[in-house]
This record gives sequence, structure tokens and C-alpha cells, in this order.
Amino acid sequence: MIAAAALVAVSGIIIAYAEFRYDLVSRRYESASIEVQSGLLDTMLALYRGRLRDVARMVVLDPEIDSVLNNGASDELNRVLERARNTLLARPALAVLSASGQILATLGDEAGLVESSAAQETTTDAIRNRIIVSPSGSPFLVHYAPVRRGDVVVAQVVALLEISNGISFFFPDLIGLAFAQPVGGLFRLSGDLPAFESTLPKPDGQARLQILSSQDGRRFDVATLPLRDEEGNFSGELVLLRDISDALEREEVLATLALSSVLVIVLLSLGLLARALRLGFRPLGAVVYLLDAMARGETGLRMRNVEPPPEPESDVEGVPERFAYHNVARQGQKSDSSSSTSLVQRSVAEIDTLLDTVERFRASIDARNALIAVQEQLESARRIQQSLLPEDFDLHPGLDFSGRMRAAQDVGGDFFDAFQVDEGRIAAVIADVSGKGIAAALFAAQASVVLRSHCQTPENLPEQIQAANNALCQRNPEEMFLTAIVAFITPRTGEVAFVNAGHCPPMIAGADGKVRLEMRPPNLVLGVLPDVDWSLHHLTLGPGESLLLHSDGFDEAQTKEGEILGRDKSMEIFGKVIGEAESPDCAAVSERILEEIDEFAGDAPQADDITLITMKLVD
Repeated sequence: MIAAAALVAVSGIIIAYAEFRYDLVSRRYESASIEVQSGLLDTMLALYRGRLRDVARMVVLDPEIDSVLNNGASDELNRVLERARNTLLARPALAVLSASGQILATLGDEAGLVESSAAQETTTDAIRNRIIVSPSGSPFLVHYAPVRRGDVVVAQVVALLEISNGISFFFPDLIGLAFAQPVGGLFRLSGDLPAFESTLPKPDGQARLQILSSQDGRRFDVATLPLRDEEGNFSGELVLLRDISDALEREEVLATLALSSVLVIVLLSLGLLARALRLGFRPLGAVVYLLDAMARGETGLRMRNVEPPPEPESDVEGVPERFAYHNVARQGQKSDSSSSTSLVQRSVAEIDTLLDTVERFRASIDARNALIAVQEQLESARRIQQSLLPEDFDLHPGLDFSGRMRAAQDVGGDFFDAFQVDEGRIAAVIADVSGKGIAAALFAAQASVVLRSHCQTPENLPEQIQAANNALCQRNPEEMFLTAIVAFITPRTGEVAFVNAGHCPPMIAGADGKVRLEMRPPNLVLGVLPDVDWSLHHLTLGPGESLLLHSDGFDEAQTKEGEILGRDKSMEIFGKVIGEAESPDCAAVSERILEEIDEFAGDAPQADDITLITMKLVD
């Protein structure tokens, strides 16, 4: 009984320890999950602020804005706003306010928010960003850009974008979205907002993840993410809901099966232990029977076998057949003692095996849950990264443009960008972040927003690169860096002004397939040291010439044997593709280059991210 009680106690300790480990892993997963979701929200807000800044800047820099403001024609103002609004996939609402605060023009469904005075602010000389909440309870990002006439501010452009519009792209699998204000309660923005059995905590600016049950029996993973503007002002909390009823039910079934398996193993072990103890103590029963016989005066007994009677009788009239007179009783007792010791050793080994089995089973469940969580996060990061890359390359009628990025893993550290700027010029950016994985992808997303928001004109491009580099150095806790080329193309003349921050030199191929490198003195990479100077370089695309910007994943492709493609071979591939191209389409050129890389590498896995930007003047 003591051994059985000890085994039950040990089993209880094992189960309690397993539950403790499960709770610990769950808390760590919740902490990591809320940290990732907060990072995704910050990335989304930074991207949206950059988009609002672009469209507001486009309105402010529009050559017609001064004349339209002088005329006071609202139709002309609306036309200027519509032209700027059509440049972005995310279509913000726009408004123009006079210096006195009067509404001159509005555009978009959400522009009524300005008319309700929720977004009206006194015109100042500063560029501002705010987060405001509409009367319906929906949060908006608002960007204010002053319109100057000389040194005098004559109006301001207000760009508004509803934050909930991008949540579905950055946070998939949501069944509901709500917004909780510090004062004013909880407002449903989209999807399902069930009635919970317990109330949500009041907004306090802290990100948290919790599991709540609804009154209809469903269970939800509820993440509350604080919403703050660039100055740190707290506006409320976004409430993200995921239905995890099925997942928790499956987990409970697996836990029940695991507990049942442990109980079965414990019961079997108890049975085996009881049998082992019974067999182990059989020699003792035989000795007791022998002593009882000797107490009655029988002194010449010996054992023929090791099994005593099941229940020895205290009052024996005769000697059983299994006992006979002999002088070898000591030898029989020694043999039985060895058998008992062996049985006890086997019982101890069975207990050790039980402990190991329970621990391995719990470890396998923890490993499976962690693997599923990592795979889901990687898939979300891959979709988000692909959504940040431009897809529409119809930038100018005089320029054929194409861009491709192929990551070596689920997410990569390469990125590219292309957008229109003033005076009919096109901006192109290609960059390669150090490292791989989620950290490199998040830093690449941040760098893409920073470079796009800072680099707008080629005249002072080195100063803009310096400002972007200072911003990256300030927010770089992992001390990552990136190489980049930022170029401004004038399709009318073929002139290209660019800054090369430690990136691969551009290649230019003629129609005959001859390739040359545009080598320039090297510049420092971005994100390492602040207040560094960069050089502005120029080149000119001639008729029929194609320009290729690429990351080092192109010329550093390698085979299974370790052979590296190299710069000379990469130039040869570019010239071959251009010379043999049946169509001048830049998209087809990019695809053919990727095919040539795959043909060279063979079955070897892709060693690094590959990014290509190809462009050519169109007659």
C-alpha cells in the first residue's frame, strides 16, 4: 500500500508539473503574440502616415493650388483633390481649409468628419499628424499640411484615412473588430461583436491578450492594442477578436486523451507493481510457513519449489507435499531472494519509464503548439510583406518598368519601391537588409516607409538620404543595416540621378546585348552611422538601352558544389537575355533572368533574396 500511494503521489506531481509547464508556455506565447501584433499595428500606422503624407504633399505641391485658392472655385479644388487621391490604392478622404478654418472643399465619404468639426484645427505653419475618433466611434489617421504662399500660410490640406480599412490585410482571420474609447464605451467597427460573460477592462493604454467566453458558449481570443499618435497621445484601444472555439475544443480533447493515457499507464503500473511485490514476498510466506512447522517440532524440512501456499494456515495437522525432509533449505532461500531482488529492480525501471513517457508526451504537445504558432506568424508576415511591394508599374507612358522580389525564406530582407514624383519623374528604390527572417522583414518595412517619405526630389537627394539614414539609426535596436539605391528617372530625356549606398552597381545593356557597369566611388550603407554624406551620381539611358538594378542574390547565386555565379557571369546573363529577347517587355526580361539563375543553381536551395528592377525608355 505504501508503494502504491507513493506511485500515485509521484504521478500527481508529474501531472501538476506538466500543467505548470503548460501555463508557463501559454503565458510566453501570449506575450510573444501581443508583441508581434503591436509591431504589426505600428508598421501599419507608419505605412498609412506615409501614404497620407504623400497625397497631402502632392496637393500642396500642385502648380494649380495657388490659382484655385485665389479663384475660390470649389469644383477646381475638388478636381485637384481627386487627381491626388487617385494616385494611392488606399483612397483617403481629403479637405481644404482656409486660414480662418472655413471648409473650402471636401472629397471622399469620410470628408464629412471635417464638416462635423471633429478634424478641424487651427491652421499653423507645422505639419501635424493626429488620431481622431468619429461620432460613430471609428478612429481615423489625420495629416495636416499647410499651404504656403511665400512665408504666409493661406490654407491647409487635411488627409483622413480610416484605420479599420487596413486591419483585414495586416490581421487576417478576424471575426470582429471594435474600438474602445477611454470615455464613451465600445463601438463595433466590423464583423461580429458578441456579448461576453465578463466585461472587457477599461482602456488603460496597455496591450493585452485574453480568452473570453460569449453568452452563446463561444470562446474568443481577444487582443486589445493601444492606439497612439506620433506624439504618444492615447486615443483608445483596438479590440481584435478571433473565434478559437474549435481550436480550444480540439486542445481539450487532446488533453483529455493525454490524461486518460497517463491514468491508464498509472493503473497498469500499479497492477504490475502489486504483482511484482506479491511475487517478491512469496519467499517470505514460505519462510513463515516453515517457521510455523518448525515451531511444532518438525526440524528436517526443505523446499522443493519457491511458491508458498496463497494463504498459509496457522493450524496445520500435517506436512504438505511440497515440503520434504532434507538439509538444503538454505540454498532454496538464497535462490528465492535473488528472484525477489530482480522483480523489485524491474518495478523501479518501469516507474522511470513512466516518468520519461509523460515528460516526452508533454514536450511533444508544447513543441507542436509552438511550431503551429511560428508557422502562422511566418505566413502572416509573408502576406504582409508581399502587400507592401508595388504591383502597378504603369508609372509613365515613356517608361517600361518592372520589379520582382523572390525571398529565400518565408519572408526576406530585400524590398523595392516605385512611385511618381513631380515634373513627370519616377522614383525607384531597391534595398537589401542585413540578415533574414522576421526581424529583417520588419526592418525592411520600416526602411521602405522612411525612404519613401524622405526622398521626393533629386536636387537635394543626398540630404534626403542623410535624413532617412538618421531616422533609421534612431530606431534600430538590433543594429541592422541595409544597402540601397535611390534613383530618379526622367523618361523624357533618359537622365537618371541616383545615390548608391553600398549597393550592387547598376548594369546597362544595349540592344545588341553588350553590358557595362556604372561603377561609382563607394558610399556607406544605411543604418550604421548618423550624419554621413552621400554622393549624387548621374547617367543617361540611350535609345534601346535597358537599366538593371539588382540585389546581391543575383550574382551570389550558387550551385550545390559551392560554385558562385559572380559578376561577370551575371553581366553575361543580362546581356544574353536582352540580346535574345523576342519582346522588349521588361517584365519578360526579369522572368528570363530568374530562369537563368535557376538553371545555373540547379537543385541547390536559394541562398539569398533576389530582387530585380528593370526599366527601358519607350519611344
